[in-house]
Amino acid sequence: MLSRRSFVLSGLVLGGTALAGCKTAPSTYEYAELTYTHLPPYNLLVRDVVVDQSYVSPAKSPNVEHLFDISPAQASERWARDRLYPQGNNNVLNFVIKNAAVTESKLEQQKGLTGLFTYDQSERYSGVLEVELQILNDQGFNEASVTARAERSVTVAENIKLRERERVWYKLTEDLMTEIDRQLQQGIAKHLSHYVL
Repeated sequence: MLSRRSFVLSGLVLGGTALAGCKTAPSTYEYAELTYTHLPPYNLLVRDVVVDQSYVSPAKSPNVEHLFDISPAQASERWARDRLYPQGNNNVLNFVIKNAAVTESKLEQQKGLTGLFTYDQSERYSGVLEVELQILNDQGFNEASVTARAERSVTVAENIKLRERERVWYKLTEDLMTEIDRQLQQGIAKHLSHYVL
């Protein structure tokens, strides 16, 4: 009988729900849940899939990912849950979330008369997402691995409302995950094909 998947989290996952009090005002915007069940699953010759949440958000400025309703770390974990299926063997697949930071930086705005009549781009959000798939044997040694890294940034205007800002954050997470998915698919095909049924 095939073993049921288990997802073990190491570290701390900081979601937007837990820190909702940090937001200046509540939002009523409903987000589509980021899922990956529409993509083909990977049936792997491993006995278990372990999610290692190595990245711990500092939960303070300049970082903002802890304010997201769906953070890059949460989306990465969901990707692993939706796409990686153990089908038996002595190996373990370790899915390591190494970096999932989004930082905010202030942009210089126009001054004087021009600044009074224009809305400048006031903040830039820069996201970095890095994950690694590791095939560990029964002695804990790494037999094969695949790393994926994505970087994206976006700017917002000074008059942006909270709901619009949250949409920007959601899209940033979505774009990071699209690139991570692309790289992981290529990497699995190239480096982990012997472990895929």
